[in-house]
Amino acid sequence: MPSASLPEWFLCVDAGGTSCKVAVASSLDHGTVWTAIGGPCNVKAVGPKGAIAIILAAARQALSKIPELDFSTDASPPPPLPARFFSRVWLGLAGVLHPRDIDEIAPHAQEAFGIAGGDPALRISNDGFLLAAPSLAMDHIDSTIALVAGTGSVNLVFRKVGGEIQLSGMSGGWGYLLGDEGSAFAVGRLAMRCLLSDYDARTTTSLRDQGRTEAPPLLPFYAALLTALKVPDAATMVDKTYSDSDELERKLWVASGSQTVYDFAFDRILDVDEASRSTAMDIVREAVLPIVETVISLIGNGSKIDPQRTLLSLGGGMWSAEGYRRLLWDGLRARGTEFAEESGQTPYK
Repeated sequence: MPSASLPEWFLCVDAGGTSCKVAVASSLDHGTVWTAIGGPCNVKAVGPKGAIAIILAAARQALSKIPELDFSTDASPPPPLPARFFSRVWLGLAGVLHPRDIDEIAPHAQEAFGIAGGDPALRISNDGFLLAAPSLAMDHIDSTIALVAGTGSVNLVFRKVGGEIQLSGMSGGWGYLLGDEGSAFAVGRLAMRCLLSDYDARTTTSLRDQGRTEAPPLLPFYAALLTALKVPDAATMVDKTYSDSDELERKLWVASGSQTVYDFAFDRILDVDEASRSTAMDIVREAVLPIVETVISLIGNGSKIDPQRTLLSLGGGMWSAEGYRRLLWDGLRARGTEFAEESGQTPYK
């Protein structure tokens, strides 16, 4: 254990499908947090050992920014951290939801941070638990609904019990083949499906009108989507979808299309034509609808989860767009639901 005369160091990790964010704090300076960002870190995608390696690299990057410490190194791989350097570690991990998931990664985390099994100094949870932490400082809040929408998605319900956060409900978290509604992957997939439907419609028009010398023009939105996905046409896009043997790379590739949808739906680029904007907006509306329905389902009849005593906490890159958050708020209000508090991203009012 660290000596009482020495500063204690604390590590908090938010590891998602797109990036791994780490924050380091010290008992000597309560106002300063050193941060760093690592690569994709969904445990289901990169494996337990891979996830810990990414976390350690990001942690060392954050520590290298602290003047009092000497963690700069050019070694590859970097040397391990000093034994039990961190007094407390909280790993919030995408891809970790059930007890067996924790059991798989726990030995690797214990070895990496020098913390014995069963020691409360090491906490491993789904990254959604991090979104419920603010409720501990809110006396008027009993529950938290955490909506995580990044590369993938999961929706979790927490209750405060004896000063601790306990998971009391969940929806989703099934991965991109079975779920991930509202995620970057879901938005990207919807956009690709719309492009393919448009391709089929234009091809059909050309086949039926033999007098046409040129195919109908491609909507600027679809042209931009093809450029973002780095494919020349819809047929090549289909081929790439099924020929890419790297599952993680394919998932991130599809998810990358969501940025083009955001650009056109929320006026992030100049001179967007109305047809392109309308198409992109239809996609994000369709993407956010399952999340609204999930929240209503998690609330149920209100006997267990009272929205007036509940924090709605948003996490993941999809909520970075005000327009996407606005669709969520508007959808919930249309169903007669508002929450006592909203956090994670600045809510639309």
